[in-house]
Amino acid sequence: MQGIHDFFGAFDWSRLAIVMLFALPGFISLRVWGLIFPTADQPLKDQLGEAISFGILNAMICVPLFLLLQPATPIGLYGLAIVTLVLLPAIWPFPLRWLMRLLQTRNVILITSRSAWDDVFLRDEPYFIIVHLNDGGRVGGYYGAKSFAGLYPISGHIYLEQLWYMDEQGKFMSAVPDSRGLILRPTDYKYIELMVVPDEVPNDGRSPASN
Repeated sequence: MQGIHDFFGAFDWSRLAIVMLFALPGFISLRVWGLIFPTADQPLKDQLGEAISFGILNAMICVPLFLLLQPATPIGLYGLAIVTLVLLPAIWPFPLRWLMRLLQTRNVILITSRSAWDDVFLRDEPYFIIVHLNDGGRVGGYYGAKSFAGLYPISGHIYLEQLWYMDEQGKFMSAVPDSRGLILRPTDYKYIELMVVPDEVPNDGRSPASN
């Protein structure tokens, strides 16, 4: 027991307080930001500056809460610490993303998408897609709610949930029976064409144009 008391007695609690107040909330915000916005993987040491910046912004809002509420019980202090050091840092990225999109639509800031590919597929719109393969062939498919397009840093990877037959002019005719889609890598094709989907794709696989 004496060894434990000596350890805690010699522990630098001021450093732990700095980590809890700035670094921890900042890293939580960065982690959530990486889940809702395309972000390249970086070593932890390279994210320290951004984490501290997020932590400082969080502290500017949360410290006044401590001073205003001044919880009198340990449970109240613990609960407020969880809210200000964990929950709020996890929430900040969402209004920040909304604000950036608003400023982008008002032409106040540049487009935040990393590439034209990312910008198109971040719109969450359905498409008929014609893929021009490297061997000169082409394949048509439907990109919908169950499809997937990789974003930065893996842009170009795409999953089409359903293959479609096309005529010689590239008009989509009907869905391939029992199709479960197609997975493509960036090295599999030269480019893709995006076509508008007039209506929802019918369950019978017929072209929307025929309805």
